[in-house]
Amino acid sequence: MLVILFLGIGFLSEKVFSRIFIKGYFNFPPDKSGRQADEKPEENLCNTGKISALVVKALPNIIKLSIFAAVSFLSFSTLMPIPTPFLRLFFLSTLLTIALIRLVVILSQIIFSPSVNEFRIVPLCSNTALNLHHLIAWSASYIIVTLMFSIVTYKLGAQLETMQLLQFIFVSILLFATILAVIRFRNTIKNQILSGPDQGPSWGRRTFAGMWHILTIGYLLAIWLLLLQVDYSTETETSHSAFFISFFIVPIWLIVNRLVQWLVELTGKTLKIYDDNPHLKLSDEELAQNESGKQFIDRCRTFAKVVLMVVLALWIAKLWGYSLPFLSRFTAVFFDAAIIMTLSLLFWQFISNWIEKKIQETIPEEKEEDKQDDEWGAGAVRGRSYTLLPMIRKFIGSVLVIMVTMTLLSSMGVDIGPLLAGAGVVGLAVGFGAQKLVADMFSGFFYLLDDAFRVGEYLEAGSVSGMVENITLRNVMLRHHRGMLQIVPHSELGPITNFMRGGIVVKFNLDFPYDADIDKIRKVIKKVGQAMLENEEFGKDFIKPVKSQGVREISNSVMTIRVKFTAQPGTHFVIRREAFKRITEELKKQGINYAHRKVIVDLPDNVTSLSPKELKEVAGAAAMRSMEEGESHSSTNAV
Repeated sequence: MLVILFLGIGFLSEKVFSRIFIKGYFNFPPDKSGRQADEKPEENLCNTGKISALVVKALPNIIKLSIFAAVSFLSFSTLMPIPTPFLRLFFLSTLLTIALIRLVVILSQIIFSPSVNEFRIVPLCSNTALNLHHLIAWSASYIIVTLMFSIVTYKLGAQLETMQLLQFIFVSILLFATILAVIRFRNTIKNQILSGPDQGPSWGRRTFAGMWHILTIGYLLAIWLLLLQVDYSTETETSHSAFFISFFIVPIWLIVNRLVQWLVELTGKTLKIYDDNPHLKLSDEELAQNESGKQFIDRCRTFAKVVLMVVLALWIAKLWGYSLPFLSRFTAVFFDAAIIMTLSLLFWQFISNWIEKKIQETIPEEKEEDKQDDEWGAGAVRGRSYTLLPMIRKFIGSVLVIMVTMTLLSSMGVDIGPLLAGAGVVGLAVGFGAQKLVADMFSGFFYLLDDAFRVGEYLEAGSVSGMVENITLRNVMLRHHRGMLQIVPHSELGPITNFMRGGIVVKFNLDFPYDADIDKIRKVIKKVGQAMLENEEFGKDFIKPVKSQGVREISNSVMTIRVKFTAQPGTHFVIRREAFKRITEELKKQGINYAHRKVIVDLPDNVTSLSPKELKEVAGAAAMRSMEEGESHSSTNAV
């Protein structure tokens, strides 16, 4: 009665706490149809999303279980300061039995999710998931109750032989009850096995579905026979773990197989063997290659499933004391490799996704005006992260592959010490024999360290120039503005001119007649510059506005006025074209025209006897010579 009293206090506290707090925080108001909002999970959730949703869904039950256990124990400790040993033992065993049973039920709900199909991690139909959930819950409850009963009986003075006999009886009842359940649900499980592929089950699947219950009954009888052969005088904890693992091999198989299949799938995506993104647009050749990669991954999944069956069988045999040296070692290597591959792939997935996210953040948004061609190409300037992060990702991937390979070889029993020493010697030899390669790599490292250039910037290095399209450990790839791709080793770049750091100063000349009004021309150019500075399209690209620098020179036939502005790199081509257009239109409105090239030829009086045709030839030759001298003088003084 005392035990019932204290457990009742715990249950009452749980109910009060649930009604006051959990009901208000974890229940959502119903929608128009009367259905709770939390009963509408999203479809096509990933495994991480499913696990998170299941944990959140199970969180209220975990909190209520904690409240029940804590209040029951505290009330017993407070109200019964000096309980008898028998009462303390009976209360603690009862409380622990109830708490463990409820915890197993919660964990089974997380694994199988019998009530919500969208959250189910294991690919099972609802009926099968519900049946497995009930099987796990009732079996675990029976095992926990019998274990607690055995412990209490032993603490009360029962002999060891009596305890072993009780355990054998309890285990036998469990096994034969399971056999009856197998016979009872053989058709249900048969239908579940046959409901696999859409094109119809294979011959092997149909054969296994027809005799699965016979194999299962034989397996359970084999466990019972193995228990008969256990020497109870030298019984250890290994026999207990062997029985539990052997009995719960189906749930263990479902969980581990799901993990292995996910590992194979993640490996295929990481190595880019195939991509299952439905929104991915591929050509016919890429689609065929992707389908071939998917078929290869499917074969790898089947092979991994067979290997897992063999490993679990060898593991169970080893637990019962039947082991082969080589095969037992293979089992240990398989589990070590699975753990290493899982951790390494999770680490790589985290690093790769983080780097990809940072790269996407550095990519500027493409605007409509950025798509027009300019004389340097249409590539957008990228940030320093876009330049460095891909190389860091390649470096981390290479180091991770080497570390995983060495760790796997070490787990297989291979001595990796000589391999590391040999790799050091080979690396030293390569360093001496490939000095040019080392020079390229070190030059590139210091270029990137000094932030000399980034992807998307326009460079001029010696006789080559172009937009930086890609950077590797050894080379920089420059896309020329005429379309050619130039691959230049870092050590051959030499001095670099980076056109994308700072503003570009643009100067151009306008030719007018001698009698043109200079002040009026200057005001027109200033007005155009102010209008372009206030323009939404061009204003943001100016560093200094368009303005006149006055008369540059006066030649034989024209007066040259220079115009100047400073703009952001890459935008000055468009601004210069627009400035030409606007200045010309504004000058035309003011009645000011550009100068036309003309040459005045003065002939002496003694050539009046020449015919008009001969006069034209003489004047033309003089004009041509004057124009050639003027062009030569202009090219010499050009800046």
